[in-house]
Amino acid sequence: MLAAAPRATRAPTASAAAQPEEAAGRPTLYFHIGAPKTGTTYLQRILWRNREALHAEGVLYPGDSFGAHVQAALDLRQTGFAGVRDPLMAGRWREFVDAARAWSGPVIFSQELFSPAEPSQIDDAMAALDFADVHLIYTARELSRQIPAAWQEDVKNRFTVRFDDFMNGVRDPTVDEHGLGQMFWRMQDAVEVLARWAGSIPPDRIHVVTVSSRGGPPDELWQRFASVVGIDPGWVDLGGAFQNFSLGAAEATFLRRLNLALDDEVGWPLYNEVVKHHLAQEVLVNRGKPIPIKLSATDRMWAADRSVDMVEGLRGAGYDIVGSLDDLLPTPSAGGSGDTPDEPPVEAQLDVALEAIAALLLRISRQRRGIIPR
Repeated sequence: MLAAAPRATRAPTASAAAQPEEAAGRPTLYFHIGAPKTGTTYLQRILWRNREALHAEGVLYPGDSFGAHVQAALDLRQTGFAGVRDPLMAGRWREFVDAARAWSGPVIFSQELFSPAEPSQIDDAMAALDFADVHLIYTARELSRQIPAAWQEDVKNRFTVRFDDFMNGVRDPTVDEHGLGQMFWRMQDAVEVLARWAGSIPPDRIHVVTVSSRGGPPDELWQRFASVVGIDPGWVDLGGAFQNFSLGAAEATFLRRLNLALDDEVGWPLYNEVVKHHLAQEVLVNRGKPIPIKLSATDRMWAADRSVDMVEGLRGAGYDIVGSLDDLLPTPSAGGSGDTPDEPPVEAQLDVALEAIAALLLRISRQRRGIIPR
């Protein structure tokens, strides 16, 4: 097992964290760029729910809605999501830059959709932020857990690729017909992502926050993140900031097959509201005892080798490691499976379908009775 000394957890006040830069008249901007499925939504919920308390302590988390950071990321990258451009994203990146420029203390941007930005877009971002001392933050998790998590997230975003095909694309992006394997590495290869984003940022201002899979305290990720951005944990209320739960094999397979059955008449806005957010993220993730989505023993060995390479690359880059690089290496509990997630028991899929139909009918009933908005 490769050893890496974890940095001691610290939680200075925001003013203490920003003193060196503010003394020189330059604010500090913490730019959290990913990776997806590493607890980013959990951290963003904490920051959003506590934004007023943070403002009172001199820390800015900009935006007028929870999704504003998504809009800023897509605006910078000049792209849409699922083929749809949100009209609210136009000018959002400039709004964030202007808000940061006008603020006298530390500023936090946080959105994983910044991670796949092209070099020219990164250059544009850093040029716009030349008034600040930028710190990059990248949250990272062990690969054998990230790969299944990324696939089920793609399924929630209406993709129809089977897990085995997704895995083949991850292992060899040159045969990646669907493009999801290439995009996986564009966001999940910590070494490549940070090299692409680093530019002239010194290594001690690039922070890799690792996600432990070894049973640490439930708020460990928040404690690590807060230690980087200089937030005293006592400033925030963690209530309601639950972690994103994953789909099981039966739930993901049902959803993938539903995606195949839907036609273009169901556009992305409706799908996003009803299928992704309600059905997938409120109903299906809360079913008891899901069948875990695990790599095969062969794929797990490959992921372990790839993880060692990534850890060595991060170690050699000299970045600030918050946690331990050992967190990015596989643990026995991650397991290996001889069963493909693409073929869960039919009975389990039928149970999922029954609960999904019942949940959608209940939603319609509540809407018609005015209990929830249409």
